[in-house]
Amino acid sequence: MNTEYDIDLVERYFDNELSEGESALVVKRLKTDAEFKAVFDRERALIRSIRAAGLSRDLQLLKEIERGISASSQGTVRRIQPWYYAAAAAVVLFAVATVWLFPNRQTPDELFNDYFTPVSNTFAPTLRSETLSQPEAFMYYDRGDYATAASLFGEMLVQEANPDVLLLSANANLAAGNTSVAEEHLLTLIRDFDEYDTPAKWYLGLCYLKQGNVDKARTVLEELGQREVFYTGQARELLRKVK
Repeated sequence: MNTEYDIDLVERYFDNELSEGESALVVKRLKTDAEFKAVFDRERALIRSIRAAGLSRDLQLLKEIERGISASSQGTVRRIQPWYYAAAAAVVLFAVATVWLFPNRQTPDELFNDYFTPVSNTFAPTLRSETLSQPEAFMYYDRGDYATAASLFGEMLVQEANPDVLLLSANANLAAGNTSVAEEHLLTLIRDFDEYDTPAKWYLGLCYLKQGNVDKARTVLEELGQREVFYTGQARELLRKVK
């Protein structure tokens, strides 16, 4: 692992200086490279602390101005101009809002990356039999080659809308960035297969986050959060972070 290169890559990511290809590389490595994710999380925390320190320096500057005014006006009736209070109030309010009210604010795409883990491929061996048109799709899925798996699952679904394959295909397409295909598969599961309603809604909420559709994501997460199901805790936690 090239740590210096990775740190530079992460810093440019947070400065919005990456090309589309580099951004895609970051997203991919966050899912597959634990060491890179650790560097990413550390740099994100460092950047936040630096920004907080900058606000602290702004407040310190105002204190220095106050002390300077105090020293220059000893023995006289001091009159501080209104602009000073306005400036002080603005800096203080901005500091409080940034450091305390929004310490962990994340974009929808960052929340997706934090919460999305492709569903485990634990389906019955009969699904992998030679009767399927593309049985190797499961192998590619297990290896993390989601683009190839998504393509092969798509060929399988042309023959039959199997719910297990639909769920795996939706996850593979989400991991590969094909959110419109994933959304279509998940909506089919919710509409036609009641036993898949809960996981399909969880991944649909994540799909909407990936698309940047926060309102739709919030609606799905709120519905899951009101139930007592496997994804309830995660849905409530994520809902608190969705802005």
